[in-house]
Amino acid sequence: GHGGDHTHEDNVHDAHQINEDEIQVEFCDNTVRSAKYTILTFWFLNLFEQFRRVANFYFLIVAVVQLCLPSPPVSPFTSVFPLVFVVVVTMIKQGYEDVCRHRSDREINTAPVNMLDRDLGDTTVKKSKDIKVGDIVLVKINETFPADLVVLCTAALSGKGYVMTANLDGETNLKPVFASKLTKHCKDAEDLCKLAAGQIECESPNPDLTKFTGKIRIGNSSAPLSLENLVMRGTKLRNTEYVYGCAVYTGRDTKMSRNSKITANKFSTVEKTMNKFLLFFMGLLVFEIVFSTTMKYLIGIDLETPENCNELKHWYLGSVLKIEALQITEDFFSYLVIYNYIIPISLYVTLEFQKFVGGKFLQWDKDLVDEETGEGGQINSSDLNEELGQIEVLFSDKTGTLTENIMVFKEASIRGRKYKYDELLPSGSSPAADHLDSSLSVNTDDSLFDPNGSYRDPMDENEIVEFLRALALCHTVQVGRTCDHMTGDSAAVSSSGAYTRLLPRHRLKSLLTPLRVAARTLNKDSNMKQESRGNSLQPSPTEEVGSSDENMGPPFGSGQGRDNLAFEGDQDSEIMYNAASPDEKALVEACLKFGVGFSGEQETAGGHFLHLTETRAGYTSKRVYEKLQVLEFDSTRKRMSVILKNLDTHEIVLYTKGAESSVIPRCSEGSFFETNSHIDEYALVGLRTLAVATRQLHEDEYQHMQHNLNTAAQAMEDREEKIRKVYDEIEKDMVLLGATAVEDKLQDGVRDTLVKMSEAGIAVWILTGDKRETAVNISYSCGHLQPHYTLLDLTDQTSMSLGQSMSLHEDKLTHAHADADFALLVDGTALTIIFSDKEYQKQFFEVSIKCKSVICCRMSPLQKAEVVSMIKNSDKKPVTAAIGDGGNDVAMIQEAHVGLGIMGKEGRAAVRAADFAFPKFKHLQKVVLVHGHWYYYRVALLVQYFFYKNVACFSCQLYYAFFNSFSTQTVFDSVSLTLYNICYTSLPIFLFSLMEQNLSKEKLLDYPGTYKRHFRNKLLRWREFFLWFSQALWHSLVFFFGWLFFWSDSSNKGGLNITSGLSLDQVSFGTAMYASIVTLVNLRLLFQSRSWNVYLVLSIIGSILFYILFTFAEHSVSIPASWASAFLGYNENEIGGASVPLDSATYWVYHHVLSSMSVWLFTLLLLVVAISPDIIIRILRKHWGVFLNRKNKKMRVETEDDDVFSMSYTNKAYLAHTDSFTNRAHRDSRTNSHSNKGRHGGVGSHSISYSNKVYSTEDSDTFRKKVGSNVFIDSEGYSIGQNNITTKL
Repeated sequence: GHGGDHTHEDNVHDAHQINEDEIQVEFCDNTVRSAKYTILTFWFLNLFEQFRRVANFYFLIVAVVQLCLPSPPVSPFTSVFPLVFVVVVTMIKQGYEDVCRHRSDREINTAPVNMLDRDLGDTTVKKSKDIKVGDIVLVKINETFPADLVVLCTAALSGKGYVMTANLDGETNLKPVFASKLTKHCKDAEDLCKLAAGQIECESPNPDLTKFTGKIRIGNSSAPLSLENLVMRGTKLRNTEYVYGCAVYTGRDTKMSRNSKITANKFSTVEKTMNKFLLFFMGLLVFEIVFSTTMKYLIGIDLETPENCNELKHWYLGSVLKIEALQITEDFFSYLVIYNYIIPISLYVTLEFQKFVGGKFLQWDKDLVDEETGEGGQINSSDLNEELGQIEVLFSDKTGTLTENIMVFKEASIRGRKYKYDELLPSGSSPAADHLDSSLSVNTDDSLFDPNGSYRDPMDENEIVEFLRALALCHTVQVGRTCDHMTGDSAAVSSSGAYTRLLPRHRLKSLLTPLRVAARTLNKDSNMKQESRGNSLQPSPTEEVGSSDENMGPPFGSGQGRDNLAFEGDQDSEIMYNAASPDEKALVEACLKFGVGFSGEQETAGGHFLHLTETRAGYTSKRVYEKLQVLEFDSTRKRMSVILKNLDTHEIVLYTKGAESSVIPRCSEGSFFETNSHIDEYALVGLRTLAVATRQLHEDEYQHMQHNLNTAAQAMEDREEKIRKVYDEIEKDMVLLGATAVEDKLQDGVRDTLVKMSEAGIAVWILTGDKRETAVNISYSCGHLQPHYTLLDLTDQTSMSLGQSMSLHEDKLTHAHADADFALLVDGTALTIIFSDKEYQKQFFEVSIKCKSVICCRMSPLQKAEVVSMIKNSDKKPVTAAIGDGGNDVAMIQEAHVGLGIMGKEGRAAVRAADFAFPKFKHLQKVVLVHGHWYYYRVALLVQYFFYKNVACFSCQLYYAFFNSFSTQTVFDSVSLTLYNICYTSLPIFLFSLMEQNLSKEKLLDYPGTYKRHFRNKLLRWREFFLWFSQALWHSLVFFFGWLFFWSDSSNKGGLNITSGLSLDQVSFGTAMYASIVTLVNLRLLFQSRSWNVYLVLSIIGSILFYILFTFAEHSVSIPASWASAFLGYNENEIGGASVPLDSATYWVYHHVLSSMSVWLFTLLLLVVAISPDIIIRILRKHWGVFLNRKNKKMRVETEDDDVFSMSYTNKAYLAHTDSFTNRAHRDSRTNSHSNKGRHGGVGSHSISYSNKVYSTEDSDTFRKKVGSNVFIDSEGYSIGQNNITTKL
């Protein structure tokens, strides 16, 4: 590009040439490449990636060393085969995944697209990968855009179209796009070919989905380009017949590709700990090698010295050896080959498959299936399964996560008066069923009606209508497209080709709730007049201006727009609204019910016209407004506006709605005090509020604004800031009309879930963009805040006051009573200050970590991620999880250790970004408390067991070195070394790690406190590791020295190792020892398991039987002499028979071992001796836990006072003396007395819902007995029950 710009022509296929003074630009093609490998690069890159892993590289070095040794102690096959097995299995898995990616790429790259051919003057079908920058592409309705295109023209005369961006940001609502004003008049390929050569100048490719700036030049004319002129690859065309666009970004330069970067890999705590264990064993391995090599040259062999010359003590070992560097190096690597088996090579591949298959159990869980949608659990990253069992801090979004994101209009404040839902309905209408249980108090002094309910003040009615018109017009809501639902002549298109969205004789269904409007008319002649017009659904705006009608209803003040009684609606019509947010949809739907309905938007060559249908006066009237400008909502202004022209009076009016903090300060007239008071009351009961204002504009004011806006829109630098200044100039001196109150309902099971998260020891933080009052009261409603919590407030702080406030809160927490509970409230402004100062961050962490609940309000998406990062990287480094449902939660979800997505109504961005996803917030209980607990327990024992079984077996190699003069001799044969981890001991632990349930699902859900038992990676601490290590050493010592005793016994004619008259030799010694170890390490799982199942038992029995049968067969194999001569290097003259054993050292050995009854009996004896300490420790732990539980219970009963009684808050007991309880109850009642009728969010309801039962002094013993009886002791001796939580009286 030139000067950071991206420049090309817009109607030439290979339009890369720019002006002579500009630089030629090379653009990439439109090929999509998500695959990692090609056929040629797969073998090299995949192997390179695999051997970047420390364990694989280590075993590769061992295999190479073993192959290079002149006389290795064991066959190189023992190292090469396991390594090849692991690498090949992983290669097959990754190769299959890449083949799937290639198929997906091929499908996208070969998809047919319609491209303009200038030579033919029409479009031709080509492949998507052939699109180049500068090509003009035709996209039809419901097709996906193949590249980033600048819209040149659409099917609508206005150049407007609609796209769905769910693939980019997860939002399923329709968003408008607009053609450039220089090209929007074109209607087909022929018109585009007639255009003069043009250029598009735009910024270089970047990943910012919210920004695009550029210019388009056609001949001598130019026009600005912004984000509304760009359609991105991956979006779909909806509600628009076709769009022509010029490709500006293709292939890897598209914004979708730029946003497809792989996020930083997340590693579980278990994986990090496992790497530490591997380092420990590598250090141990080096020590064993150095020790054995040193011992060999100290005591193991005859060395040449001046004293002994050629005298040999061990004549059978050969001549006296000299100490040489080459010999020492060879011995060093020989010991490396012998001892390397202590590190389990199959651990990685077993763990990978365990996580993959184990993750399926969450996906198959029927408890996680939503009955409405049929969706269930989803896993995007099975590498983090066990991290679900380690969560200490949970960060949660509010809207759509804790709430359903279904908005219901509840109340409105209009010109200082409060109106309930049913009070705003037209006369004669009945309240909707879902509003009969309104949670807000009934009006008294400022009621719309007199005591008998029959009078409606005309002045109030004018204000109501003006307020409702503002809501019905100030939005970006669209009415459903006609041809999607209509058939025959009922679907009309105007002669100009513009689709009309005024739908009189057609039933359209709402996306969420059908809205039926019974239209009324007073003049049947007007109905006949309408029918005579045939398919013309709406008179053009030019016809309406200046027309009159005798039956026009009474006007409701100035600026109302033109009545149009020539239109008659169906008596049972339905309207479908598509809105950018649930709030807007709720407001427009409410206006429709209140008698001021938005009928649709009509696009003609003369402009855009909005239609209202009003029925409040008892008859139906139509009003039309010309839409001049929409000032879109943005997070900085926190408001949106629309500028309309009244076609009756030609007056220009501005309507604005937004956050009260951004609207009310810009008003110069209105009921400020009353409206602010009502907004605070609405927020206090958890309702979402918006302020509404208006302003009359003069023609010259509007023209001046339009000129400034055009100038700002063409700026290449700071365009957004300049446009924002123009908006601020016009959005001032407004008249405040009132405010709305909308309820966002809580999801089912939210309260119970949050309570259980708290009992499980998980600190829950709510991060929301809502205002302080709304956030606090929703938090009370869902049980996140309890009435007895002391709230520490850090809102409305400055950089000067923040430090002092945190110091005061820190002192309060330090000197508070042990039973006191605190909650913290902080807003985005305070967090901005905190993030900028390291000392503030440390101080904030110290305060927040001591609080049971934390609420962060007025948060931006970036601040959510920053909060998660701050806590995650703090000194204590707690394991964090973040849960959300919308695109604004993606940064937070990706930043946390564990990302959780809710399949909500805000698209699928959060689901795609999350590691785990499920339909409802209530499913968090099962996912974390049950699956998380099981995942961690299984994986932790899998890791410990793998190291245990290798130490138990291969430590015997070191012991054996003391008895063979450190002569690099192995005690086990090559086949046994090779198959130990792959075949003999792999299946039982794999099934154990998939199915083990140390506690049942019911107990884990009923007693959430059990979740805390595994905090801070408890099962993989060094203490637990060395306990397993000690058990492994004990088992190896028992079997090695037990069998050594068996072999060295000479009490009975040469010892116990005599069978069939033959003495069992060294190979038999190793075979008997190996068989005992294989049997023990498999049986060990039976004693470790808390829930035996048929699969585990059969796998253990099967593994032991497989070893016996395979070894029996392997020790029996002999091969023809010709094969031995050809493949094994035997000398035919020395064979002396027709066949030779496959392995002469082990041939027929196992038969002799099994034929000895003493071997069988001694094996059984050693198994009992080895496993006895495990059984004794298990029994002692269980009964010791019972003893401690009874002792602690007795001590609590003895120390209780008789003058106290308990008050239970959600399974947690709080005791107080009678007078202190009275004071607390009085304080809570005063705090919560505002609205005791709240259905979901009334604070007053907490005094009922939290106070489950109050026991009197006389009942305290009964209560104590009741709690004490609800206890059980698990198999490890842990006491679990409510008494752990509630009986500290």
